[in-house]
Amino acid sequence: MRLLSLLGPTIATIYLCLLWGCETANYAPPLTTEMTRTKRHVDQTKLERGRTLFVHRCIECHTLPPIWKYSREDWPKIVNDMSHRASLKPADREAVIAYILAVRAKER
Repeated sequence: MRLLSLLGPTIATIYLCLLWGCETANYAPPLTTEMTRTKRHVDQTKLERGRTLFVHRCIECHTLPPIWKYSREDWPKIVNDMSHRASLKPADREAVIAYILAVRAKER
């Protein structure tokens, strides 16, 4: 019984670390009004659609890539290359790219 009480916090700590690690690897920042105020004004509905598609379609095949892992110039090519696998229509592809670029503009 005493061994279990000692292992309990250790197991809980490991579980929380694993859970937190997965959460950060699959993080897609929520929309803010600041994201719509970039050099190229993007409508909030398009950004919401882009985030939804990014989260739900990309995760079907792999974990979400950290948005900051690739440059602004790389993302359109990456999304275009993956759009066939994700069954993205051109408007959906544009929405995903717009969301990613809006997040990148906010970060830097």
